[in-house]
Parts: sequence; C-alpha cells; structure tokens
Amino acid sequence: MEKNIDKKYGTLIKVCLLALTSLLLLIPLSMVEGVIEDRKETKDAVVREVANSYAGHQRIYPPRLTSYVNEVRETVGIDNRKEKQICLEEYKRYSSRLDYKADVKTDVLLRSIYDVIVYNSHVQISGKFLVTDNEMRAKNIDFSLSVTDYKGFGNFSRLSFGGKSFELYRDSEYIKADVKLPEDAEIGDSIDFLLSFALKGTEALYFLPSGSGTTSLTISSIYAHPSFQGDVLPEHREVGDNGFEAMWSVSDFNSSISDFMGVKFVDPSNPYQQSMRSAKYGILIVVLVFVAGLFVEFLTRKEINVVQYVVIGLSLILFYSLLLSFSEFMTFGIAYTIAALMTTGALMFYFRAVLKSRFAYLLGGFVALVYALNYMLLQMETYALLAGSLVLFLLLCVVMYLTSNIDNNKLLKTE
Repeated sequence: MEKNIDKKYGTLIKVCLLALTSLLLLIPLSMVEGVIEDRKETKDAVVREVANSYAGHQRIYPPRLTSYVNEVRETVGIDNRKEKQICLEEYKRYSSRLDYKADVKTDVLLRSIYDVIVYNSHVQISGKFLVTDNEMRAKNIDFSLSVTDYKGFGNFSRLSFGGKSFELYRDSEYIKADVKLPEDAEIGDSIDFLLSFALKGTEALYFLPSGSGTTSLTISSIYAHPSFQGDVLPEHREVGDNGFEAMWSVSDFNSSISDFMGVKFVDPSNPYQQSMRSAKYGILIVVLVFVAGLFVEFLTRKEINVVQYVVIGLSLILFYSLLLSFSEFMTFGIAYTIAALMTTGALMFYFRAVLKSRFAYLLGGFVALVYALNYMLLQMETYALLAGSLVLFLLLCVVMYLTSNIDNNKLLKTE
C-alpha cells in the first residue's frame, strides 16, 4: 500500500517537474528569439546602408503652383500718416486633378549574406490646375514637386504646362520650373501639365494625393510579392505570378495632403519573420512531446527521467537555431525540412537508447508529425489561428480518450 502511494505521488511529482521544466525552457527559447531579432536588426542595418548609397524609400509629393503677387499694403507711420508698401506675396496651390502612373522594375542587391530589394521606376505625373485671380495677377509663377531621396532621380523630361515646354531645375528641396500661363488664359480655365522621370529606391514607393481635388494612382510591376500600404488602399488590384497592377482613386472628400498610398516590395525569402512565427509555437511543441513521452512511459512501463526530458526539450529548442542558420542561406521550406529531419533523427536515436523499445520510433514519428503541423500553420497566415485551434482541440480529444482508459490500479501496481 505504501509503495502504491509512493508511486502515485511520484507520478504527480514528475508531472509537476515536467511542467516546471517546460516553463524553464522558455528561457533558452527567448534567447533564440533574441538571436532572431538581432539577425533581423542586422538585416535592417544592411538595408539602411544600401539605401544611403542607392536611394531609400521614396515618397512622391504632389506638384503645386506658387504665384508671386505684388500686393499693396497700407501702414501707419509714427506721425499717423498712412503709407503704402508693395509686398511680394506667395500663394501656393495644389492641382484640381492629379494622375500618377508608375511602372516599376525590381532588382536584388546582395550585401554579405543579405538580399536587398531595390527598384527603378518610370513615373508619369499629369493633371490640371484651375486658373485663379492670383495666377492672373502674378509677377512670376513656378511649378514645383519633391520626393524623399533625390539620389534616385534620373532622366527628367521637360515639363509640359499649358501646351508649352519648360525646363526643370533643382532648387533646394524641390524640383522646379518657371512657368507662364497661356496668353489667352482666363480665370476658371484648366491648365494641363505633364512630366515624367526615372526614380530609383529601396523596398517601398509611396505617393501623396493632391488634397484639393481628385487623385488617381496606377502602379504596375512584374514583381509578384507586393504589400499595399498607406492611409488609402487600392480600389482595384490584380496580383499573380507574373506581377501586379493596382489602382487608387481618392478625392479631397476622403483624403488629405498628409495621406499616402503605395506599395512595399516584400522579400518572400526573408527568413526572420517566419522563423519568429515558428519560434512562437516552440513551447507548445515542447509540451506536446513531453505529454507524448509520458504516454509512452505508461504504455511501456519504462521510465524517461527528468534529466532526459531536459535534454529532449533543449533539442527541440535547438531546432529553431538550426532553422534560422539554414534559412539565411536557402529557402525557408528547405531549411525547415533539414532542421526538422536533423532534430527528429537525433531524438529518435535518443528515444531508442532510453526506451530500448519500438515505441521510440512511434515517439520519433510524433515529433515529425508535430513539426509537419507547425509548418502547415506557418503557411496558413490567414487561417493559422483557426487551424491551430482545431489541431489542439483534436489532440485534446485524443488525450482525453487515452487517459479515460487508464486503469489506476494497474498503473500503480508494483511488481
């Protein structure tokens, strides 16, 4: 009777120790996650380095007209006499219609072991300005626009404004052209403009709407992995293996000059996001394997001691370090397969040495199954939570069925 009680409490103590071991394994798991974050930060530093010498994320601001008008102002002098002064006032205005078009060609620059996505785009900007009293009275008018990183500029065309061609030049933070209204222009007329240029950048290309009228944007590329970003998402998009095309259309009613819209070119081979997502399931895999190990103990009457469970847990944690290391040199799927085969193979031999039973292969097969399910969840970005919840519920049902058939008297029976 005393032996049965000792056996009963020994099982309870072991379960508690395994629970404590699982919690302690969060420490090395968090260290692995820290390594993943460090490698990601290193990659980000490389991207910034490339952007500094090539061109960074590009953000194109809407063009505007600046009218310089001589205004007469009355001032009161010291002797209360009224004096008139002529002041040069600036009146800035955005277009009433703005149309962006961008055709983007991407490339990959290799820096050390890291791939950096860069692009060279052909941008066309067209639209209309409405003539106001300020333009009619203006002494001078200039057309201006700006972008984030001027290192990316190339092959500027001349500006077509009101049917005439004007030279563009760089002035501080703006690209400008000194323009003139057509001789027969009247207040309320629409003045068309058009210009195009080449623009280089790194990873992302954004556009800002006019803010005072209707703005349309069309971006096309043969790149197959776009991420549409910004305050406004495209109204229409087509994404396939041969590239994408996306179209936006906004007005001053549903956007502002501070909004932006555009695309980021996502690297599908970037291992850090997927490695981190995989590591988030690490403690779950450890618990599942520990539970499977306990069931094998009950079935075979052969003990796996706590130290051996610690070794098993550390092997499962080391998998994520292997995964990260391999994925930096090959595609994530191949890296995951190699790391899973190495870990499963090593654990299967270890189970065989500990259990000296064919159940070792069953336990090794369970580890392989868990890794396969984990990979499936990684591929199901949208439905990962749903699929993971269903898998856990199914495993819970299996555990409930198996534990319901355990005979405590036989379990505690000693030879």
